[in-house]
Amino acid sequence: MLYAAIFTGIIALAAALLFQAEILVLFVLAFLLIGAGPVLGYQMATGRLGGDWQAIIGGILSFILLILGWLLWPILVGALSRTQSIGNLFLGSITGIAVGIALFLLSVTVLGQNPSTIMVSFILIWIGWGATCGYTMAALEKPEL
Repeated sequence: MLYAAIFTGIIALAAALLFQAEILVLFVLAFLLIGAGPVLGYQMATGRLGGDWQAIIGGILSFILLILGWLLWPILVGALSRTQSIGNLFLGSITGIAVGIALFLLSVTVLGQNPSTIMVSFILIWIGWGATCGYTMAALEKPEL
């Protein structure tokens, strides 16, 4: 899902830049928005951007506990969305974690373990996770009642 990867990547880039600039409050806000990236990408691809605000709010709220957001995201987005199943979102999120970690390790291997390239690897983790979650949302959507 290209849109999900783009939205999540742009938000992760903003979070990384705010972290480097040492603006902690805005970094935390941007990090919370990473959870909304896959939902926004899915809605953009299906032509329903902004149509389901509850799923976007669920994505944002899931990242309050930072790293546990990977596991809370499917529960909150699935519970607040009428067209998504929690089980399918768990499948997508766990697969996205694996893809994100693989991209992180690949980028560290290629770019070297230079501290200046860690932000690129951080962004790639979230792009891999967001793209996989967005694809899962589009591929395994349940029909609205």
